[in-house]
Amino acid sequence: MGFAHVMKWRIRDIIDLEFFLHKDAVSQSGENQQDLHERDRNIFLAAVMPAIKEGESPDRRFIIKTWLDWRRQRESAQIASLPGEMVESFHGTFRFLFLVAGLLLGGASGASFLTYTGDRPVNVLVYLSVFVIFQLFLLLLLFVLSTCRLYRRSPLSSSPLYTIISKSMLRMLLAAQSRVAQQMSADQRLQAQSAFGIITAKARSYGMLFSLPIFILTQLFALGCNLGLLSATLFKVVTADIAFGWQSTVQLSPVALHALVQKIAAPWAWAIPAEAAFPTLAQIEGSRIILKEGIFHLSTPNLVSWWPFLCFALLFYGLLPRLVLFLGAAFAQRRLLDSLDFRQGNCEQLLQRMTTPLVTTRGKTVEAADDAAGEPGAASFAAEQSPAACGITGRKLLIMIPDEIYAACRREEIQSVVNRAARYADEEIIRINQNYAADRQMLADMRKRPLMEQTDILIIQEAWQPPIMEYIDFIKQLRLAVGHGPCIRIGLIGKPRSETIFTPVKEENQRIWTQKISAMGDPAIQAEGLVSHAS
Repeated sequence: MGFAHVMKWRIRDIIDLEFFLHKDAVSQSGENQQDLHERDRNIFLAAVMPAIKEGESPDRRFIIKTWLDWRRQRESAQIASLPGEMVESFHGTFRFLFLVAGLLLGGASGASFLTYTGDRPVNVLVYLSVFVIFQLFLLLLLFVLSTCRLYRRSPLSSSPLYTIISKSMLRMLLAAQSRVAQQMSADQRLQAQSAFGIITAKARSYGMLFSLPIFILTQLFALGCNLGLLSATLFKVVTADIAFGWQSTVQLSPVALHALVQKIAAPWAWAIPAEAAFPTLAQIEGSRIILKEGIFHLSTPNLVSWWPFLCFALLFYGLLPRLVLFLGAAFAQRRLLDSLDFRQGNCEQLLQRMTTPLVTTRGKTVEAADDAAGEPGAASFAAEQSPAACGITGRKLLIMIPDEIYAACRREEIQSVVNRAARYADEEIIRINQNYAADRQMLADMRKRPLMEQTDILIIQEAWQPPIMEYIDFIKQLRLAVGHGPCIRIGLIGKPRSETIFTPVKEENQRIWTQKISAMGDPAIQAEGLVSHAS
């Protein structure tokens, strides 16, 4: 399997990746952290290393994509439909429906407007106003609103149109989930519900990457409308005797209208013969409708001279701008996918598990271990490789300790507990929960802190104390302050003993904390026991 194929990411891959990472985070505890480490390390040895040429360092995108493909192969049998596949399927259906709906609406509008009874020609000025100028107004409005959002740094999800479309898609996804859920086990239904929660949460954290599909749908609808309208216009021109004229209560002279038409036709007039590009002054004068005189004095060549101009106007001011926006959005989506560096905290933890050698002698292993054992030099590789050797730079660790236990935490003990196997390149300890003002100042400083996206946060917390709402609010404020890059870990400890404060957590306490933190819907915030239970 080549690098180019493995490293090509799609939105369905992002959704499945977050689903599996969240699944691991929920199941992670002090007892099975070693199991996750073994599984991911063996995936690295069995699937990643054989695809790397000698002397090369694997890229993080390649490592994570290989891990994702391995997880899909092993777990697809346990899940009726992975969330990424389901979302991609529905988005494909929506693309088809939006395009067809646009074609039908545009075709019906054009056919209805161009219905000619024989006693009154189609008013060219009304056609231009409804089908061309109105579209230009919508494009101008789109530009102004986009500029305002960029200036205010507000996301595309603040758009009412985005909200309507995304909620409609979500309702259809939930309806499909309800139908499929009847064939699922209880565990599978919980996994599916978790998947949809992740989709909603990650749509905010990935920003434009999850907003562009909605924008692409709107452009497909507009493309369909213009294609339907253009097709209806050409069909009517070919199959019926359509007369086009112009009239206005405003004293608009033929000379002024000719000058306006000439300016409108500038984008295509240079490549089209003059009479086909836009009507001449004589033809404009000859197609003017005067109500009291009727149409009997008007000649047919003048009345049919307008349709090429109208079709070109619709093509250049309606269809082509939408096509450019559609292709631009698709290109931007591809560029965003290609620029993903996967430096958010949960991906860094995965890379650490995959690239850090195991330090256990337990015989328990995962299915991939059998394959890894057959690789030449696998044992020596496990002993020699490190995150730095694989091109995975060490992250920083910011340790937050509540005021009431700060004095009891010795630095050397902290290092041995929270930075096992030297996973982090640097550590810093700060005191929190001294008072409200100090916490506010600390959060304000976090917003200005450099290299925050390369830093993980560990909050040491006594698990026997219940997770009250004030504590949850503090974590939410911390997430807002540091952004979506850092992984926030709640390091749980049990009741202190005389010799140490770092004691194992009771299972019921850890379960309460894990459920409460998982309910926040942020896969990069997780609760874990710092000290394993005694075996």
